[in-house]
Amino acid sequence: FRQIKPSDLKSVYSWVKDIEKEDTFIMLNADEPTSFKEEKEYFRDLFKKTKQKKLVKIAVFDGKKYLGSCDIEKGGKRQGHIGIFGIVLSKECRGQGIGFRLARETIKLAQTKLGIKKIVLNCFANNKIGISFYKKLGFKQNCRDPQAVFYQGKYIDTIWFFKKLS
Repeated sequence: FRQIKPSDLKSVYSWVKDIEKEDTFIMLNADEPTSFKEEKEYFRDLFKKTKQKKLVKIAVFDGKKYLGSCDIEKGGKRQGHIGIFGIVLSKECRGQGIGFRLARETIKLAQTKLGIKKIVLNCFANNKIGISFYKKLGFKQNCRDPQAVFYQGKYIDTIWFFKKLS
């Protein structure tokens, strides 16, 4: 695991294109492709927020090949104690415990660098593996948001989770 560097842009963008085609349980999808310009802007924003101690992101690489990442972004103003969690891994990394270790490390880093007290996330309600994963990490289900995303031709609920940190 390591931090993303500016030189990783092309590898990350190639991965984004693969994930969009896979059409898995995330917002990225091939129907609304990410442009290279958008990815460059995302990178700029990522490094700016990291420097400002508003975000932590840890990535997984196999040599120079990007395989995914986990991040936590600090909420603003009255929600500065809350971190918003996200994780996405390539198919080849899933089901091996890599995501669990990556998530735990990212949570620890967010506590130290961002000073957060609570983490929140939402998950597609039909993502059984994701729901099980978040529960294994100690997240508790908070509420259900009906028809929150349009996925594979249907409106799908999302489930919000939270985890209080000590």
